[in-house]
Amino acid sequence: MRVKPRYSIVVRTIAMAMLFAMFHYMVGYRLIYSLGVLHAKEEAKESIGEKGNNIKTLTLTASEFDSLKWTEKGKEFVYNNDMYDMAGIQRSGDNYTITVFCDVDETNWVASLHNYEKEFFHPDQSAKGTKSAESIMSSFQKDFTPPTEFKVPFFSSKGPSQPIFAVQQHILKISTSIWHPPVNC
Repeated sequence: MRVKPRYSIVVRTIAMAMLFAMFHYMVGYRLIYSLGVLHAKEEAKESIGEKGNNIKTLTLTASEFDSLKWTEKGKEFVYNNDMYDMAGIQRSGDNYTITVFCDVDETNWVASLHNYEKEFFHPDQSAKGTKSAESIMSSFQKDFTPPTEFKVPFFSSKGPSQPIFAVQQHILKISTSIWHPPVNC
């Protein structure tokens, strides 16, 4: 016995396309970020090998060297909000002389990701028209969840049309899984 599909092929195709779009919107920026950082790391390796133009020498005290934020121990660190790749290190007394590649591309990718996540999850509420993801979901839930009270209009044949009374939801025995349009108060 052949089972008839619950939804048509058009509805299922549209649903899958929308799911793909939402997935790409929510996760796609991480994929692009990962590819951009991978490309920046490859360029850094090539530039270090060729002694490119972004090679610098930093002189740090022992305490500054110990306080570096390492992203890859012994290979890559953050100093003054810039990303650096190690090309060489020498210690002379209490100071470290580090030959580094200033990885501007990777710094820009990290800053872009940070700014995107900040704007998406915690936007500046002082700007008009901006909403955070939490406020969008809250308004969606408020507008598209079933109301606790329904206004049922009964119209008389004479005079202006006005609702006579309001019917409570528990009297109607209506399932809460049914979508209802937003209620304008």
